[in-house]
Amino acid sequence: MARVCTVIATSHSPFLFAPSAEWEPGRAMRLARGGLSPDTKVDTVEENAAKERRVKAAFGVLHDRLQAAKPDVLLIFGDDQLEQFDFKNFPAFAMFTGPSYSGYKISRRIGLPVQPNRPERPKTPENWVTVKTNQEFSHALMRELMSDGFDLAFSNELSDPEEGMGHAFLRPMFYLDPEYRIPSVPISVNCYFGPQPTAKRCYQLGRAVRAAIERMPLDLRVAVIGSGGLWHLPNYPNSWLDETFDANILAGVKSGDARKMAEYFDTLQLPNYDPADPASVKLVSGGTGMVLGLGGGSGETRNWIIAGAVADGKPGTVVDYIPIYASPIGAGWAYWEQV
Repeated sequence: MARVCTVIATSHSPFLFAPSAEWEPGRAMRLARGGLSPDTKVDTVEENAAKERRVKAAFGVLHDRLQAAKPDVLLIFGDDQLEQFDFKNFPAFAMFTGPSYSGYKISRRIGLPVQPNRPERPKTPENWVTVKTNQEFSHALMRELMSDGFDLAFSNELSDPEEGMGHAFLRPMFYLDPEYRIPSVPISVNCYFGPQPTAKRCYQLGRAVRAAIERMPLDLRVAVIGSGGLWHLPNYPNSWLDETFDANILAGVKSGDARKMAEYFDTLQLPNYDPADPASVKLVSGGTGMVLGLGGGSGETRNWIIAGAVADGKPGTVVDYIPIYASPIGAGWAYWEQV
C-alpha cells in the first residue's frame, strides 16, 4: 500500500534564491516605488549575510530530510500566479496528470522582481528542466479524491509550455532535489485570486489526500511538500511584515494542530480593504473583483495548512524562521518527522 513517508513545508520567495548583496538594493527600489512601509526595519549588510547563510542551512536540513525519506514520488502543493491559468478559467484546485512537465528552475528572468529590465534566462540545462511525474499515482489520487467529493480540475498538458510550470513547484526543488530526479506531481491551489478556497477547505483536502494515499494499492513512498508563504504582500502599497501571523502559523506546526492553523487563517481580516473603493477591491481580489479570503503571498500559507493536515495530530519541527525585511517576508522551513 502507498504511504506518506515525510511532510515538508517551505517558503519559496525569490529573495531566498538571490545573494544577500541584492537584498538591500531590492528593498531600496521597492521603497522608492511606495511598495514598502517606511517603518519596516532595515538590516545591515552583515545581518543580511547571516540570514542568507541561515537560508542555505535551512534548505540543507530539508534536503537531508527528503533524501533520507527515500520517496518514490513528490506531491507538491503550490500556487499558480498566471503562469498556466488565467481568468478565462482559474480553478480552486488543479492537479497536473501528464507524464512530465518543464519549466524554469528558479525564474524566467534574472534578478529580483523589483529590478527593471531584467534579462531572460536562456532555456539551458542550467536554468530549464523537464520533470517526470508518476501518472499511476496521479490518476489514482484523482480518482480517490473525486470519490471523496473533491472535484479537482486536471491538466494533462501545460497550457503555456513556453512559460513552463509555475515557480511554486520547481523553485523549492532547486535546493531539495537539485537533480530533479524524483517524480513529482503538482497540485495548484488558488492562493492569490479571489475568491480563494478557505483554509478550512484546504485542511479538509489535506486530510482527504492522506486517506486517499493510504487506500491506494500501490507500493509507493510519497513525500508531501507545501510550497509558499509565509506573510508577504508583494503587490501591496506600503507592504509590511506581520510576524504575529507567522508565529501563530508556526505554533500550529509545532503543536501538530493543522485545524487550529486553518481556523486562525480564516478569521483574519483582509488588510486595508475598503469594499466601497474599486481600487481596493481590485487589489485585494487580485484583479477578479471577487473578494474572499487572504490573498497575496500570504495566501500561500494555505499550502502549509494542507501539508500540516496531511500530518495532522503529529507535532512538526520548525527548522528556522527568518524575517527578511528587505522583501519583506517571513520565510519558514518545517518538517514532520512522524507521519
